Amino acid sequence: MPILGRAPLLLPRPPRIFWGWWVFLGASVGQFVTVGFGLQVTGVFLEPMSDSLGWARSQFVLAGSLGFIVGGFAAFFVGPLIDRYGARPLMLVGATIAGLVFLVTSQVEELWQFIALRGLVGQIGLLMTGPLVVNVALSKWFVHRRGAVISLASVGISLGGILPPILLTRVVDNGGWESGWIVLSAATVLLIYPVALLMRRQPEDYGLSPDGGTRSDGSQLSADEARRQALADQDLLGSYTRAEALRTPALWVLIAAVAFGVAAAGSLGVHAIPLLTDAGFSRSEAALLFGTHGSFSLVSKFAWAWALQRYSVKPLAVLTMSSLALALLLLVTTSEAGSLPPMFPVAALWGSAVGGFLPITEFIWASYFGRRHLGAVRSTGLPISVIFGGAAPVLAGLYFDRVGDYRGAFFALALCLLVSATLMALARRPPPKTPAATAAGRPR
Repeated sequence: MPILGRAPLLLPRPPRIFWGWWVFLGASVGQFVTVGFGLQVTGVFLEPMSDSLGWARSQFVLAGSLGFIVGGFAAFFVGPLIDRYGARPLMLVGATIAGLVFLVTSQVEELWQFIALRGLVGQIGLLMTGPLVVNVALSKWFVHRRGAVISLASVGISLGGILPPILLTRVVDNGGWESGWIVLSAATVLLIYPVALLMRRQPEDYGLSPDGGTRSDGSQLSADEARRQALADQDLLGSYTRAEALRTPALWVLIAAVAFGVAAAGSLGVHAIPLLTDAGFSRSEAALLFGTHGSFSLVSKFAWAWALQRYSVKPLAVLTMSSLALALLLLVTTSEAGSLPPMFPVAALWGSAVGGFLPITEFIWASYFGRRHLGAVRSTGLPISVIFGGAAPVLAGLYFDRVGDYRGAFFALALCLLVSATLMALARRPPPKTPAATAAGRPR
């Protein structure tokens, strides 16, 4: 009998390859586009557009910050849609919106136009192709391998930190910022549409079990297979609803911890290149350091994947937040010397810490609350996260406009990360919902 009490659907063809790996591919590409095109290239456009159109840096950053906030509040409503319909329709709609917004942005002349496009419309499109949607999908298709799969799929984010900034810097420097937006528009549609068609809601809809294989009554399973199936069933049937999760202290502690982390990480994505160019580095040198950070973020995914399969998520969360705080402080103090070679180890530490940020902050929600209602639970805290993440870059920009450097702003962002690390250490997993949960366990 199907675990959810309804007949399974049919896949387009018998899956010789577990369909979860196609979902993994779609998640990787979706995160590459969303984070690479939506966040990591912001610094590439900041100076050219501000200089060309006569905007202050804080005004330019305002559009992205408003978009962050709009996307976060929209996520509250999108989350339950992921649980109900799956990622495919959301990604198709999101890619269409984002592609059109990027195209029209190439023609803006006034600040209000830029704010309306990037701040009110574009972020909703990117929300539906990005980490919230695809990582909820991954968490439904994988339980035993969940930590490793989420970490490895976020390689797309790391590649988004390497390729788009370097390539777009060349496009913008040679063809103008208008050409950069046109390239992003075409690339978004061409990359997202094909992989969106591969996405499926959850394995139980097709008579499959997470991590591969078909469902069984247990009589033909080995002891290890039976344990994994019991774990997968508990992860589904023992899941917390949004209303239940809201009554647990753990939800609110995690929301605050992630919000402080997002405030710092988002500000780094916007202001790192301007920080470096203001310290005397050329735009090409700044892009090279940004690419180095992305390279180490990519390589570190394999280490984080290994760690998430073997250790509890809580100490890993504390480690990544603390490491990122140290990297941020070193980024400011080392860049003041204006020498390129010492910046590479700093970029390496920065990238390695960032490499664990998203996998850990995504994995921890399913680990604590299960996967059946994960979209609704995960999206509950996003309005708060994006308020922090949207306000922090604007405040950093305002600080720069007033003081003329980023030193004090970046020290404040490092403090945010230390607060996040402390809260992660204090977050306690909610008690199991059913007695079977104690025996079966949950992914750590």
